[in-house]
Amino acid sequence: MRHPLTLLLTAMLALPVWAEDRADTVLYNGTVLTMDDADTQAQAIAIKGERILFVGDSQQARAYGGRQIDLAGKTVIPGLNDTHIHAIRAGQGYLREEYWYGVTSLRAGLAQLQRRARQLGTGEWVTVQGAWHPAQFSEKRAPTVADLDEALPDNPAYVQYLYDYGLLNHAGLRALGLDQGKTIEGLTLERDEQGRLTGRVSGSIAAFSRLSAAIAPAASADAQRDSLLAFFRQLNRYGVTSLVDAAGGGSGPAIYAPLFRLHREQALPLRVAYRVSVQQPGEEAKWFADTLAYLPPRLGDAQLRFLGMGELLVPGMNDGVQMGPGFRAPPAALESLEQVATFAAQRHYPLEIHAYTDDAGQQILDVFERVAQRYPLQDLRWAIAHLNTGTPATFARMKKLGLAYSVQMGPYFEAPALAEANGHAVAEAAPPIRQALDAGVKVVGGTDAARIGQFAIWQALEYDVTGQSAGQAVQRDKALALSRLEALRLYTANAAWLTFEEHEKGTLAPGMLADLAVLDQPYLTMPADQIHRLRATLTMVGGRIVFAE
Repeated sequence: MRHPLTLLLTAMLALPVWAEDRADTVLYNGTVLTMDDADTQAQAIAIKGERILFVGDSQQARAYGGRQIDLAGKTVIPGLNDTHIHAIRAGQGYLREEYWYGVTSLRAGLAQLQRRARQLGTGEWVTVQGAWHPAQFSEKRAPTVADLDEALPDNPAYVQYLYDYGLLNHAGLRALGLDQGKTIEGLTLERDEQGRLTGRVSGSIAAFSRLSAAIAPAASADAQRDSLLAFFRQLNRYGVTSLVDAAGGGSGPAIYAPLFRLHREQALPLRVAYRVSVQQPGEEAKWFADTLAYLPPRLGDAQLRFLGMGELLVPGMNDGVQMGPGFRAPPAALESLEQVATFAAQRHYPLEIHAYTDDAGQQILDVFERVAQRYPLQDLRWAIAHLNTGTPATFARMKKLGLAYSVQMGPYFEAPALAEANGHAVAEAAPPIRQALDAGVKVVGGTDAARIGQFAIWQALEYDVTGQSAGQAVQRDKALALSRLEALRLYTANAAWLTFEEHEKGTLAPGMLADLAVLDQPYLTMPADQIHRLRATLTMVGGRIVFAE
């Protein structure tokens, strides 16, 4: 005869989960990459409300009840977090721009623009504004103005190659009045030997932003809101559940209105942290002090949060998209940066600063080290972005100050230019993620979309893993390769750390926010050169489905 206590315990174990522990949704029979410190894998997740209730094996998870979703072996990851993207600006142009992501021939790219022209009608602008490289095309060349004239005779057209140059067809020159003597501040208009406009333009990042604004004057408030929402929903399709907007050029106060409206309407399908960039060159410290006087650090909620200053703090410190060595900031800019950084340290504001080259990074560190003698920086989670030519010495200095390295996919397109400016050894080490990790620096990942990088975030992860630039033009030194889990960590656990949310998201564990993505292919075992094709079949933000096939 069995002991009464044994019978009681057996009966208790057979009881269903208590109501307060019952799940709303259970995902089971999958491969769950938790991205915890031990890289633990599991089979299932139980979710209640906006948080994770249980992570473990399928049988235990299913006992929590609720809606049961069979993953059929699919991979689950923490939702991706793009920590450096110009989403607010790019999103408002999303519905009117074309993108050459995955286009493998110039002929196909031009045909895409022709289809768009037919949809829009005669006289409407057709544009591709960055994130492509001639090496991706089978023809191994960029389009010409003649190509655009032939393909789009009845539509103004503009194609921008990163921030190097842009091409306007003759209909575009006429539409902007450039053929009649109009100008755009900072934009250089190339002319032939006869003094005629060729359609090729160049200039600073700010000049390209002004050109973009001239091509597409501000749309209605509803159109801006709808375009931004459509952009965010597209990011959900890649499994993105959070982002950090880097501000930068073209990020004046007006662009934030659609974002704030979506938040007010409770319509944001992902979590947004945003920074602000200086709008008053020459008086940067005063501008930040006045602007942020009523805005404490990290103000906001889990859906929308202010994340401090950046990426443009002092224009004179900005080396733009310089590929080679030789950048020297003027003394006035160095002095202004020290004032701005001192203000940020005093007030405990997070910040990020742009530095394409190691030269710029070293000068920034000279300033930050002086500030650190008066105010501790270790807990502020400041970051230097880009550092495509960063060196071990620079990363050692960053580690000592507690700075993060915010890395982007720029060299995926820019590696040939880096090789030309610095030699192949530098290009084959870019971006220097492995060097930063070896120095003990926290590295966080972003795309720098939509002019330099693609918002199709999996291309960035593929590049981190394979080191193959666009069109396989440059191969990163394979000794510097990242594992797939190392790459994924940049956009999950590490990314959450940057926004002070490592105890809320970025890993899949009980108590964490249920921000996750179910992938259509097995990330850990699929061919590495196909990672860019990954898409989500299900994306959840706080337990709420924001995308499902």
